[in-house]
Amino acid sequence: MRPTEFNWFTRNAGRARGVIVPLMILLLWQIISTRGWVSPLLLAPPGQVVAAFQELLKDGTLWSNLLVSLSRVVKGFLLGTSLGFAFGILFGISKQAEALLAPTFNAIRQVPLLGWMPMIILWFGIGESSKVVFIAIGAFFPTLLNTFIGIRGVAREYLEVGKVYQLSRFRLLCLVIIPAALPSIVSGIRLSISLSWLLVVGAELITANSGLGQMMTNAREMFRTDVVMVGIIVIGVIGLIIDTTIKQVETRLVQWQTVK
Repeated sequence: MRPTEFNWFTRNAGRARGVIVPLMILLLWQIISTRGWVSPLLLAPPGQVVAAFQELLKDGTLWSNLLVSLSRVVKGFLLGTSLGFAFGILFGISKQAEALLAPTFNAIRQVPLLGWMPMIILWFGIGESSKVVFIAIGAFFPTLLNTFIGIRGVAREYLEVGKVYQLSRFRLLCLVIIPAALPSIVSGIRLSISLSWLLVVGAELITANSGLGQMMTNAREMFRTDVVMVGIIVIGVIGLIIDTTIKQVETRLVQWQTVK
């Protein structure tokens, strides 16, 4: 076997191993449903879930709710990461700002995310704004912390090079500090977007008139376990796609740092 063929076989064998557990879960699910060990009202059979998926696709219910959820994620993520990035830079380059503001931010960070929901509803109502703000709070802290850690971790040698070239503070930040801190920053963004996707479903389960979470809530009230299972599967698949995409972007962005 040629080396290229062996490498191809190794890569695809590794990917195939990742399918084993889902297939085993699917097989166990089918056995439990066929034997009647669990009531279909509690765990719909795989065939019924597939039929519900086709039904939701045909009438447009799945697409419309998915687009609503994705729209909320994008808005909350952009708001939260933008503020987190800005404050992360501020804390990273200014010890005075860190000393003044960091204790307050740390105290706020200790509050569970769901603990903010009652206050958010009081301030912003139950419309779109409350869900976007809720997602933004979740996306804010991972970006802030990783940006701060990345900037503070920049090697002193890089800063010395900037001084040699007499760069202004702004140019030093843009041309030296941020690129050097990029791996940590991108890791924070990856955490933020994953958390944003999880939070939108939680927000919609609590209060919403559209979205995947609201679709699952309505299905639960009507004992449509098949629709609930469709929602769970779609959420998991979309989350996996988002995380995989960001991971690939992260690899490409920081690849230059691994080149020696």
